[in-house]
Amino acid sequence: MPRKSTHTDKKLFDQGRKLLIKKGASNFSVREVCDKAGVNLGMFNYHFGSKDKFIEKILMDIYESFLADFELVEAESKLSTLELQLTLMAKFARDNRHLILVLLNDILNGEKAVQKFAKSKMRKHFMILAKTLRSCQKSGEIIDAPIPLILTQIAGSIGLSNLIPEVLGQLGVNKVFDVGLKAITKKLTTDEAIEQRVKIVIQGIKKVDK
Repeated sequence: MPRKSTHTDKKLFDQGRKLLIKKGASNFSVREVCDKAGVNLGMFNYHFGSKDKFIEKILMDIYESFLADFELVEAESKLSTLELQLTLMAKFARDNRHLILVLLNDILNGEKAVQKFAKSKMRKHFMILAKTLRSCQKSGEIIDAPIPLILTQIAGSIGLSNLIPEVLGQLGVNKVFDVGLKAITKKLTTDEAIEQRVKIVIQGIKKVDK
């Protein structure tokens, strides 16, 4: 009789994903993943080979679902397409803000698996975005500023702004201007807040007829 599947790889993957989001690669322990999954270390090596390969597989799983949606974004005009792309980026950053923060720390700490992933994979949506920006420039819908300059502005306004509540929380800040951190987080991370930030960014790079 065939051996009954125990879904060992899925158990390890699910626990590894939780641990990576919580601790990042710098503090990631394969032994801890195995303990939480109730699986021995030998089975981890059998299914995934190494810690770095395992981390990269988790990151790919998180990123590829976003990228698949991002590649399909298309609207009636190039500017509308850009707006939809920025909205999708902002929501991805919001939904994964703690992970993004720990991964930035990993990159600064020289974690090779995260650095490799960021270099080879995470630039894909920026390349698609750059293509949309060039199309918007050709159609005269946005300003003729250098694409890297616009991308930097977008990354700060759309992506990094979602990390502010996380950073404040880690610094132990409970209130800002007498408003509680939870209330600020809620205001900054709603769909409505994201859509408003996107419109502000679009307005900032939109070409104004003189």
